[in-house]
Amino acid sequence: MDYKVAMAESGTRLSEVPPASDTEPARSRDRILELLLKSEKPLPVQALAAALAISRNATHQHVMALEREGLVERAMAIPTKGRPSQGFQLSAAGKATFPRQYALLARQFLAELTRHVPAAQLHRSMERIGRSLAASLADKAGPNADPAVIAGLMRELGYQSSVVEGEDGPEIEAHNCVFHDLAMANSAVCEVDLSLLRALSGKDVDHRRCMALGGSSCRFAFQSPKSPGSNP
Repeated sequence: MDYKVAMAESGTRLSEVPPASDTEPARSRDRILELLLKSEKPLPVQALAAALAISRNATHQHVMALEREGLVERAMAIPTKGRPSQGFQLSAAGKATFPRQYALLARQFLAELTRHVPAAQLHRSMERIGRSLAASLADKAGPNADPAVIAGLMRELGYQSSVVEGEDGPEIEAHNCVFHDLAMANSAVCEVDLSLLRALSGKDVDHRRCMALGGSSCRFAFQSPKSPGSNP
């Protein structure tokens, strides 16, 4: 089927994208995601196949694989001259595969806050963010979670974290920080991590090594909170 005819039958206006010449699977899957991103409406398999210049069968297999991965989802049926065709569109996860400049925007936000918010207030704001993040993980962590559970939750957030044996017991070591660029710009951002770990563990947290201060990793030790009136 001709590409323009297929698009016309789908009722879709699509930005001009030249047909793919490379039928290698990964390339075809990337092209499907690109075509769905640029389409104003859901697309049927036959329209995608025409744009890719590969068989409908091969295209269907690619689309099904992308659906299983959660990158593509079914949408409304699309009227054609014959039977209605199933339409497909990008899922939220599929859209997230395309570049977004969250880090750049976050740096600009932090720079603006640093200029206008007193240091103590900024520190308290980072602490509140950490507690809020911990609250969103409370169902998974449970009360007073141990370091192994916390390290696992941190991995889900993007940290390369693990439990290591420290001088006073188990510590969490992270070889990356999801806020690294921001922490390098302002160390108050580290309070997000510290507040998160305090809230999840129910313990005081000692930041024994920090990448923002030149360490090769971040390490966090846990200590029982001091009771009121106890000796330092």
